[in-house]
Amino acid sequence: MVKDQARAMPMPTGSPVESGDQDPAIEEASEQEVAQARGVVLKIVDYIYSDGVADILQQISNGSAQKLGEVAGNLVTNEIALEEEDGNDIDRGIEIEIMAEIVHEIMDLAESKGVIDFANEQKEQAFAGEALTYAINAAVESNDPQVTEESLMNMLTGALGGVPQPQPAGGMLAPMEATDGN
Repeated sequence: MVKDQARAMPMPTGSPVESGDQDPAIEEASEQEVAQARGVVLKIVDYIYSDGVADILQQISNGSAQKLGEVAGNLVTNEIALEEEDGNDIDRGIEIEIMAEIVHEIMDLAESKGVIDFANEQKEQAFAGEALTYAINAAVESNDPQVTEESLMNMLTGALGGVPQPQPAGGMLAPMEATDGN
């Protein structure tokens, strides 16, 4: 029996994000990439909530972001390898988004089973960010020749909407008396 998902999957659909702005990574995703990402995520989620529950919970039993991220990264890289063995060419530009979704799915599973508990949303977000870092590292360490540190940095830069440009300082300069204690 397959368990229902713990949270709705916010895969790229082109809908506005909560702030009302469009996510730059979603704007650049083609319909084919969105379909690929959904397909990969759904297969991994099916595994997580069917055959994988006991194994995953055992692997993340210490509740560390590192182990959770490594599990998520390995699940994603393995599923992409299986897809490509079946003749499906998966665009690596969507890999980080897939990893982020799988990190959240495993976090939801772990939280529902009492393996991890977050005191507040900030701690949960920090944990997710750290776990995603380990997931990305697991992908770099995989045998996938298309995934290198440079290719993942390009994907990450794309996912974040490009390299941030320095912003001019706002406000007014403080008078000298205010800055030197006189």
